[in-house]
Amino acid sequence: MKVPSKTMEGQPAADRRRERKRGADGDVPEFQDLYRSFFEFAPDPMGVTDPDTGVVLDANKAFEAWSGYSREELLGKSTVELGFWVHEKDRQAIIRRLYETQCVEGVEIDWKTGEGQAKNVLFSAKLIDTAHGKLVLFIGRDITERKKMEQVLRESERRLSDIIEFLPDATFVIDREGTVIAWNRAMEVMSGVSKKDMIGKSDHAYAVPFYGRRRKLLIDMVGEADDNYESKYIYMKRNGHTIYAEAFTEALYGGKGACLWGTAAALLDEHGNRVGAIESIRDITDHSLAEERLRSSFEELRRLSAHIEEVRENERAAIARELHDVLGQILAVINMDLNWLSKKIPPHEKALLGKVASALTLVKQATRTIQRVSSGLRPVVLDDFGLAAAIDHALKEFRDQTGITTSLVIDGPVTDMDKDRAIALYRIFQEALTNVMRHSRATRVEVSLQAGGGNVQLMVTDNGRGISKQQISDRNSLGILGMRERVSFIGGRIEISGSGSAGTRITVDVPLKGTERQ
Repeated sequence: MKVPSKTMEGQPAADRRRERKRGADGDVPEFQDLYRSFFEFAPDPMGVTDPDTGVVLDANKAFEAWSGYSREELLGKSTVELGFWVHEKDRQAIIRRLYETQCVEGVEIDWKTGEGQAKNVLFSAKLIDTAHGKLVLFIGRDITERKKMEQVLRESERRLSDIIEFLPDATFVIDREGTVIAWNRAMEVMSGVSKKDMIGKSDHAYAVPFYGRRRKLLIDMVGEADDNYESKYIYMKRNGHTIYAEAFTEALYGGKGACLWGTAAALLDEHGNRVGAIESIRDITDHSLAEERLRSSFEELRRLSAHIEEVRENERAAIARELHDVLGQILAVINMDLNWLSKKIPPHEKALLGKVASALTLVKQATRTIQRVSSGLRPVVLDDFGLAAAIDHALKEFRDQTGITTSLVIDGPVTDMDKDRAIALYRIFQEALTNVMRHSRATRVEVSLQAGGGNVQLMVTDNGRGISKQQISDRNSLGILGMRERVSFIGGRIEISGSGSAGTRITVDVPLKGTERQ
């Protein structure tokens, strides 16, 4: 672009416009090709105008495309005449500032295109002194879409802020630098710190209401793990960019403290980069206290149940001893007396001998009944010979009673098992056999008892119709509940599985020694 080589003061305005238009057309060699190339191919609209009249002296291709006018239509006409200014006062203010400061940078104004569309423009201009007077070199950037996006973003942020504000859980948000940018009403109530006193704070200031000091909270561990702080939480679980945790905060509520449940998550941009984080906190103190009371009540019931079971076993043992030692001895004496009497009765007293023989038969039946009842209450073989012998004896009686084929495999010594565990495991075995007899319709039962590594495993498998998952979890299945309770008392575990094609399998693992599970 060329400009005139001498001043033209005193010339009419029309002559000045023609002369400057001639300079813009390249008749005066003052602007070099480098400037021309930069000017012409700049991506933003650029132009040169007369500061006094606003006449366009030059315009680049981007200005032509943006305005909708060709270069020929632009040159020689003022920006007011072309209708670019939505507000004339904007032009006057810019010219005034140019004469005061020589430069205007980044001013947002409203311009209209040749089609009458109003656009938001970021406008910059420089007042340049030339040999022919002052010229205005300007550049404008269309920021209409950016302004729209900013408005959409502000509206979105406002809606998000409203949502956060009225969340029932205490919630706050930090940016990438750890500065608090949101602190909702519920958080004000919980922490006792107002929004205006917390927004804009950083350096873990948000931890002070909870712990009385600056430290990391859950929200700070979203981006990276910190074992030193994670170990101080009662419970913590990570799931992707989200963390769930439970903690006791000693400074909350004026030093009373509270048990809190927190959820923290990363805030990501469209590229998946973390731009901040959000944490919601819920006071679960009442829930935790109720849970603790329930847990305590459950443990008390469990201990009571264990005590009742112990008392029951002791009573069974006492009754079994009474039957065996007292009634058993009485029947033995009666049997001896009847045998002595039968020898003293003359052979011809057949009626009397028959009565004695009948009495002897009844005594023998009574003796067997007492032995069976006594064994059921507390098998002597368990106390005298141990768990393996008791299981073998009970399995043989089961086979004789039901006609079901049985097999037993014993691997490893179980003699080191204490009395309470042996009794509990034997009772579980009895219940398993009872279930087979009552429900399975099995024709074969396989039992294995294995010891090793400080544990004992009892497995009972049948080929019956199989137990269903619903039956396993049925709270009315008292037999199964009883087995689970007994296993729990001795610190073991039980697994029950079944299918129609494979029957039912009960597997019990218990430690040989150790304290009962509390």
